[in-house]
Amino acid sequence: MTGPGAVDEVIGAYLAEIAARLTGPARARRDILAELEAGLADASDAHRTAGLSPVQAARAAVAEFGGPERVAEGFHAELAAAQARRVVLPLVTAGPLIGGLWMVTAVGGRTVPPWQWAGTPAEARPVILLAVLALATAIAGALFTMATTGRLVGRWPGRPLVTAAIAAGGTAPIDLTLLALFAVQVAATPSRFAVFPAATAAAASLIRLAYAGRAVRTCLATRALSRPGHS
Repeated sequence: MTGPGAVDEVIGAYLAEIAARLTGPARARRDILAELEAGLADASDAHRTAGLSPVQAARAAVAEFGGPERVAEGFHAELAAAQARRVVLPLVTAGPLIGGLWMVTAVGGRTVPPWQWAGTPAEARPVILLAVLALATAIAGALFTMATTGRLVGRWPGRPLVTAAIAAGGTAPIDLTLLALFAVQVAATPSRFAVFPAATAAAASLIRLAYAGRAVRTCLATRALSRPGHS
């Protein structure tokens, strides 16, 4: 078979094999495949100029680029960074907003921080301390992820996915603690809270809880699939 259809078949089959081995955000994968397609077109043109037929030129370009598995592995670090950054950015953006909502709720009900609300048992203090430590861990994980997916991408292969999972998972104890303290306070003094701010803060924490669980699973699954040698 010869002609444009045969050329498209050669290059299309090659790109499909690479695409099957790429893991990460869809947009990043599309950009990589578009970049590879453009590179293959340039390489094919060069081989055609050297005297090869279109199909021979396409096959020579594919051979020049190397096996699909090796090519895909070359983009693992880039895709891992893109996935980690995609996970962390919503957390970085939503963190201050959710914190602000809870502060508005606290001020509206009591002019004291949540851990000083009436009805909060003394036994809850260690839990609150753990939530604070989780917050510090989540912030550190988010900052490290942002740093290693920027100019330092590729310095720590796979690490951004781990720290992104830590950043996402670290928000869960925070939201669970806030929701528990809020439930205790509502049970003790239900009339002190304005309905809209309280409901908005609780809904925001529940949404972040669901997002964090999904984000952790996505990061760990992407890391497992992007390890060298995985097929």
